Amino acid sequence: MNQPKSIFKSIFIVSLIFVCSTVLYSQQVEPSYDISLQLVIGSNETIKGTDLPTDLAGVSRQLRTAFTFSNYRLASTFFGRISNTGNFEYKSVSNIFGQESTAGSQSFLEWSVGNFRNMPTSKGQLGFQFQSFRFGAKIPVMTSSAKDEAGKMNLVINYEPIGLNLNKVGLPENTPILIGTLNLPGTSGTIFLIMTVRSTD
Repeated sequence: MNQPKSIFKSIFIVSLIFVCSTVLYSQQVEPSYDISLQLVIGSNETIKGTDLPTDLAGVSRQLRTAFTFSNYRLASTFFGRISNTGNFEYKSVSNIFGQESTAGSQSFLEWSVGNFRNMPTSKGQLGFQFQSFRFGAKIPVMTSSAKDEAGKMNLVINYEPIGLNLNKVGLPENTPILIGTLNLPGTSGTIFLIMTVRSTD
């Protein structure tokens, strides 16, 4: 009389092992992607040795065609890693002007990507889309200067906020894309935001 119960118990255990192994197998680590955000500054300053990297050749031609700056230089490059449907947020101090690291030259930067997704482009190639992109910065701007009692010149610096918000941005794989521009406060220069997404596999 115990034989049917034993058979039922064995079938139940085998079924449970099969279900658990199936769930564990299906829960694989999703592929990751590297996101790079590069800040290029365009200006009419005379600066030597500031050619853009070769991987930005396409963007460089686009900038020189659409804008009249005599000089373009790569100010900063930021990297992040993200998986499908993930989010990424970055906050830090940066010196995008290439000056000495003093209190008057540092900038405070933050950028984020929300709801990142991989999906095919209209041509059937691998592409990426994110629901939101945000870039914000506080840039030091010298507003005045004055001498103290010892005759030393002190600079008065204010931090001006700049920023950019985008919704539903699409990018092809492994291709640097210009996604926005920002004017630099207190100067005639412009910041160009260039993003590239690459598979880590």
